Amino acid sequence: MSDSIAGLATSIMADKASALRVSFQTAALRQQGDSERAIAGLIQESAETQRAALPAGQGKVVDILA
Repeated sequence: MSDSIAGLATSIMADKASALRVSFQTAALRQQGDSERAIAGLIQESAETQRAALPAGQGKVVDILA
């Protein structure tokens, strides 16, 4: 009986450890996504700032094949 209780306790602890690991991984992925969105926003803002600093008519998309 004692062995089965110890086995059950070990199994429960392993399940809890696994759930905690998944929770940490999820939090890390969420934080990484937030960071990547912030970087994308900074890049977009920088591009808009550079475009605004160009003389009139500069910085527009041009079709070089036309």
